[in-house]
Amino acid sequence: MERDLADAGWRGGPPAPPPPGWQRFTLVHGGEDAPRHDALRARPPQGCVVDESEGCFTLRCERPGGRLLDAVAATCAEIRDEYGLLMSGLGADGPGDRGALNVGRLLLMAADRGPHVGYSVDDLARFLRTAGGADEAGA
Repeated sequence: MERDLADAGWRGGPPAPPPPGWQRFTLVHGGEDAPRHDALRARPPQGCVVDESEGCFTLRCERPGGRLLDAVAATCAEIRDEYGLLMSGLGADGPGDRGALNVGRLLLMAADRGPHVGYSVDDLARFLRTAGGADEAGA
């Protein structure tokens, strides 16, 4: 447990849990310093703070969402729409739901890397629907 806390960047123990209906997470942009970081540094999304102590552009966020992926998706969409930047990594600020965290990491990685090898967002969504056995309505 102590290692999880240290890995999450907590000094002096974990903060109080977020309020019900809120999620705490860290978004990472793995690319080199980009001019788009400047605008995001100056005006991060509400509930997020910039942290570059680990040598990469990171946002530590506490945002509304019933589930982790809901909060992450909404925050990533806001950053993409407003700053033109696709966040490519996800971490947690604590020992929360590791399953959701791992799924989120893989999905962000796919969204970031897929276009570099010729897959669109629609291709990736179709892959998930087909491989997961969902019908065309997304059930």
